[in-house]
Amino acid sequence: MVWTCAVVSSARSQTTEDLQRRIEELELRHSAEVDALREELRAVTRDAPREVQDGEPVPRRGLSEGGQTTVFDNLFNPAISVIGDFVFAGSDQDDAFDRLNRFTLRDVEVGFVGRVDPFASYQVYLHIEEETGFEIEEAYVFVDDALPDTFELKVGHYSVDFGKFSALHDHDLPMLDKPQVLQDYLGGSLRGTGVELHHWTGLGDTSTLRWSAGITNGIQGDAHSMFGPAAGHHHSHDGADVESFGKRRFENFAFHGRATAVVELGAAATVQVGASIAYQPKAVRFFEDTSMQPFRRSFEQRVVGLDATYRNVDQATGRGVVLVGEALWSTQEFSNDGFDVSRVGAFGGHLCGEAFLGRQWSVGATAGAFEHAEDASERSSDYGAFATWKVDEFNRLRLEARRFQDPGPDSFGISMQWTIILGTHGHGIPW
Repeated sequence: MVWTCAVVSSARSQTTEDLQRRIEELELRHSAEVDALREELRAVTRDAPREVQDGEPVPRRGLSEGGQTTVFDNLFNPAISVIGDFVFAGSDQDDAFDRLNRFTLRDVEVGFVGRVDPFASYQVYLHIEEETGFEIEEAYVFVDDALPDTFELKVGHYSVDFGKFSALHDHDLPMLDKPQVLQDYLGGSLRGTGVELHHWTGLGDTSTLRWSAGITNGIQGDAHSMFGPAAGHHHSHDGADVESFGKRRFENFAFHGRATAVVELGAAATVQVGASIAYQPKAVRFFEDTSMQPFRRSFEQRVVGLDATYRNVDQATGRGVVLVGEALWSTQEFSNDGFDVSRVGAFGGHLCGEAFLGRQWSVGATAGAFEHAEDASERSSDYGAFATWKVDEFNRLRLEARRFQDPGPDSFGISMQWTIILGTHGHGIPW
């Protein structure tokens, strides 16, 4: 009996060990299969188009079907934003009844930003102004995930990549208006319709180099300034009152480029230096002679800029300082009647410094001086100070005072600016 019980006990023990071993083998095999399936899922998720969101898979309707994305296809639906910029601008100027010493709804910007497909995004910004109405500020496709290496392509109507402040929308500036030298040499924001190629690369562990090059129909300025040479809604376009005629040639296009490098100096400090150029070999203007016969003349336009930026802002506290300086050289040809043409070279620059006292408060100062683009013998300068209170992420108040010294009477200006943001808003990294 004892021997029988021992045999049974031994058999049960061996059976238990066999079962335990088989269970462990199955667990190992199952774990390996699960890991393999997870890896396959990662590969499929990474490589497949991003067109299926939460819920059941829903096919995306494209242009061939004449429809838009489905209600569940949120990735391809645009993010919509509305920016309101309300300003009171006061001055002791004697000839600005319709522009100063009044409340102004300077800007209402409606933005649409979203993806076309996994390879490109699109951005549309519509500008609505109280006095002039509606205009397309920017509308372009940005190919950001289709070209080799880190190349990117912008196609459409866009703010040209030039300097530090030209490409910024007015409500994104650290001060009320674009620097006066930008208003005079570029017309404010340099915008164009064409294509622009971008590329960036690392220079060691602490530096980045970025460059861009583009071609547009012409050099065009757009400004919504309250003070300065381009005060009021101002455009500088290719055309004039005379109807255009003739053939556009390659030499009539405008070309622009920018190269900039950012060097890290520490955990929060960076230095950036950049160079920009906008050049149009033969910008065509149309005139009429004394017998009212139309004729065309070509004018050369070239603006070169150098800029430097020092930034040291603690991300944890929001405290720090940003210093920006920019110098510009303008060489342009001008004519009032198409017969007498003058070629003028002018130089100017501006400085801006802003000290961040925390995440909400900052104070700053600006200064600038320039020779006039159309007459270098005339010079203007200005200096001022501002204080900004970011009530929250979507609500900002700013008080600014500036002194202007011009060929005419000097003047003083003060402004109160209230900017609000509805929705998601952003224009990318200010290179």
